[in-house]
Amino acid sequence: MKKTVLIMAGGVGERLWPLSRLSKPKQFLSIGGENSLIENTVSRARLLTSDENIFIVTGAKYKDAFLKYLPNFNQDNIIFEPTARDTTAAITLGAIHIKATVGDTILAILPADPIIKSDELFTKTLEVAYNFASTKKSAITVGIKPRRPDTGYGYVKMGSLIDTIDTIESFYVDSFKEKPNDEKAREFLEDGSYFWNSGMFIWDINYLLETIKRVNSDIYQNVRRSYEAMKSSSNLALSYFEAVTKISFDFGVMEHIDNIICVKGDFFWDDLGSFSALKTIYGNDDNGNTAIGNVFLNESSNNIVVNNDEETLIALNNVSGITVVKSDDVIFIYKTGEDDKIKTLLKEIRLDDNKEKYTL
Repeated sequence: MKKTVLIMAGGVGERLWPLSRLSKPKQFLSIGGENSLIENTVSRARLLTSDENIFIVTGAKYKDAFLKYLPNFNQDNIIFEPTARDTTAAITLGAIHIKATVGDTILAILPADPIIKSDELFTKTLEVAYNFASTKKSAITVGIKPRRPDTGYGYVKMGSLIDTIDTIESFYVDSFKEKPNDEKAREFLEDGSYFWNSGMFIWDINYLLETIKRVNSDIYQNVRRSYEAMKSSSNLALSYFEAVTKISFDFGVMEHIDNIICVKGDFFWDDLGSFSALKTIYGNDDNGNTAIGNVFLNESSNNIVVNNDEETLIALNNVSGITVVKSDDVIFIYKTGEDDKIKTLLKEIRLDDNKEKYTL
């Protein structure tokens, strides 16, 4: 059966401000490399299927950003949500469009912005997942064996082993777990049967749409009405989409079904959700510093410094435990590890009419 890919690219990435802004959301960032996160995701999707079978779902507010930062992607394959209603709505809209334009297919749903290393192992893992989705009436997900007790990820608890295909293991899923506290995260790591929830899902598209309609009929019906209104250029598309309940795909769909298979991903995977993640993704020097861009460090330790301005030097002397980010017209400094406070800071900045422009 034909293979398709739907790339989820609707988030802003507020914890990566000031690099990530409304005009240049997280997926368009290139940190520590030449290509943006979404360019890398599209390249990996091309290892799975042909260009005409790769689709992106994103917010209508990012239309200009896609034209600017991804000009060579087929614009007809970008599905624009009228407004943001979380991932159940986005996946439903994408699946309805792909079913209407491609027909019967096995659909891989991929986030736009993870860091993944080893394209070969990623491809082999997804091929196993595609095969399961084409032969079993099951939802397939990809789980990543955790490398640390991370509280920023959801987890998947494994049940019994199904098979090992070319060293790639697959399991029945026992349950999904919400983001844990530090104690629970350590328990999950020590237990060994918990994987990080990568947000990758592989389905037969007919089974996917049947399942959404069964477990969340209101969402399915409102998204379908909105899609039909978009196709007919009706001004009702926004109002139908606004009526959709905001809920993630994990909570809105995956937690309502039992027949789930998890394919273990042994490739390097990490979510660039905050600047603190740069240490695990890109490593650090002998003093625990992670530096990207034009940076000079002297007698300093355990810092994260990101500079996107080649003409400007950021120099640190005899300081430790801070994160410094220089992005165009903003320099941001905060205590390393306090990434969760950035969203609150942005709310305060947006309340200042003279400063709001720095978030756009």
